[in-house]
Amino acid sequence: MSARPSDQAGDDATLGIGELARLTGLTPQLIRAWETRFGFPEPVRTATGRRRYDVRDVDRIARVLSLKDSGSRLAQAVARVHDEPDDARSVSLFGELRRAVPHLGSRVMRRDVLLAVSRAIEDEALARAVRPLVFGAFQHEESYLRSSRRWQELARTAEQCMVFADFTSSDADGAPVRVALDPASPLLREWAVVVSSADFSVVLTAWEIPGDREGRFEVIFTLEPAAVRVAVDVCTAAARAAGVTAPSVVSVGGTARPSGPAADALVLRAFDYLQGLASGGG
Repeated sequence: MSARPSDQAGDDATLGIGELARLTGLTPQLIRAWETRFGFPEPVRTATGRRRYDVRDVDRIARVLSLKDSGSRLAQAVARVHDEPDDARSVSLFGELRRAVPHLGSRVMRRDVLLAVSRAIEDEALARAVRPLVFGAFQHEESYLRSSRRWQELARTAEQCMVFADFTSSDADGAPVRVALDPASPLLREWAVVVSSADFSVVLTAWEIPGDREGRFEVIFTLEPAAVRVAVDVCTAAARAAGVTAPSVVSVGGTARPSGPAADALVLRAFDYLQGLASGGG
C-alpha cells in the first residue's frame, strides 16, 4: 500500500520515521517492512517525499506489540488494531498530549527523579487542592501498593480519585477507584499523576524509553490548563474502556492555572525531595 499524499494529511501527521522508531522501540527498517507487508502504519508524504506519521500511530503500534506478546500472530494483531474505531481505543496519555498540545516539551528523567516530582505533586494536591479530580497510572499493581496509603489519603478528600495498573480486577467502589487495564492498553506502559481542581491543576506523564539501559523515562510535566483537560479526558476514557463508570466525572469544568505561589510551592517540594536523593535520604 502506498503512502497517502500530503494533501490528505491532517495536523496530526507530525512524526518522522526516526522519531516514530524511537517512540515505539522499532527500527525504521521494520516500520517500512510493516508498511510494505500490511499497509500499517500508513504514512503521509510531504512535498519532498518524506514519510510523516500520526502521533496516534505510537499507540497503535504499542497495541500491536502487546497483542503479539499475548500470543497473537503479527498479521492478526495488525488487522485487529487497524479495524478498531478510534473511540474504542484506550489511548496513551503521553501520546495524546503530544497530539493535542504539540508545543509541550519533554524531558528525560531517571526513575528516582520522576518519583520525587510525583511525590511533590501528591503532597501539593493534599495541601492545596479542594475536591480535585485525581488520577494515577502505576503500570504495575506492586508499584501502586507501595504508594497506596498516600493515594487513599488523596481519595479521602477528592471529588474523584482513580488509579490504573495491571490489577487483577477493577474496584469501582474503592477509594481510590481501581481500574484494571487491558494488557494491550497503551496506558499500561505509562506513569502519570493528574490533578484537576479550581485552585491547583497539573499533569505529569512519562513512559519508559525502550531499550534504555538506565531505565529512564521521557516526561511531560506541565501546569497548563489545556493539557490538564486533555489528561482528564484520556483518563476517564480509559476507565470507560475498562468498564468502570464514574458518574461524577462528566466534564473537567473550570481548571485554572495555579497561582504563582502554588507553582512555587510545587517546585520547592520537588527540590526538597531531590535534595533528599542527593544526600542519600531517599
